[in-house]
Amino acid sequence: MSRTPFAHIIAAIATPFRADLGVDNERLTAHARWLFDHGCDGLVLFGTTGEAVSLTLDERKRTLESLVASGIAANRIVVGTGCCATADTVELTSHAGDAGAAGALILPPYFYKGVGDEGIAQAFDRIVTGCGASSPPLYLYHIPQVAGAGISPDLVARLIETHGGKIRGYKDSSGNWSNTQSILARFPALEVYAGSEVFLLDTLRGGGAGCISAGVNVQPSAVRDVMDNQRSCNADISQAAATAVRMALEKSGPLIAATKAVLSRIHRHEGWTTTRPPLVTLPDTAAERLLVELRALGLRGV
Repeated sequence: MSRTPFAHIIAAIATPFRADLGVDNERLTAHARWLFDHGCDGLVLFGTTGEAVSLTLDERKRTLESLVASGIAANRIVVGTGCCATADTVELTSHAGDAGAAGALILPPYFYKGVGDEGIAQAFDRIVTGCGASSPPLYLYHIPQVAGAGISPDLVARLIETHGGKIRGYKDSSGNWSNTQSILARFPALEVYAGSEVFLLDTLRGGGAGCISAGVNVQPSAVRDVMDNQRSCNADISQAAATAVRMALEKSGPLIAATKAVLSRIHRHEGWTTTRPPLVTLPDTAAERLLVELRALGLRGV
């Protein structure tokens, strides 16, 4: 990379809710500070793990404002702004830029299946034009198994050719390592982030920036160890430890619910288990099995 990434170890921060299902800004801020104290150097607010699609535009804007007002530096936050309606994406992306955020992580317009590169390119053209001078750096979010639409290497090339330096980075949450390899090889100036800590060491060795991951919510120190030890003889050991925790989270049930179950134990607050419908809380039996396994793996605080 020719530029310094805004961060390397980034939590796709989970969103805590109150009993009335409003965003609990106080607990969100406390968790953000805990993450920074334990190895994170950046946050993604309102990614998939943050249940962004379950929140209104106003909630998303007010939450960012509250987080920044509480003392969390805006330039340490990339904001998830992708929506089905391009005008909504423009509104959230402009808001993130005006707030001083480090960038906006943008899904392609989702729900419609079988949309090709042309349609997605046109949507991004409208986003860049609509934001104008308010646009922060843009990070492309590739998670086709969830969004129903992806951002292929050829589309990345087209967007960079059209919009140049406005396209700053790429998060690959596809789980397809060959796609990440292609992005790393073709776009060495792009900040490329693995969407799971499982691929962190491989991404770093390929010249990538780091990872943006749900699992970092519960194991920021272990994932930081991978980053710090990437050139040491202990690199693969650190990676294996972080991978084991991530695999335990994934197999226990839906990743968001599993992550929140662990956060409820780390922060000693049952409210962390709350999700917004249609998502549901991890069953108690599954949560307890997960915690037992994580203790055996040496995860602290559970």
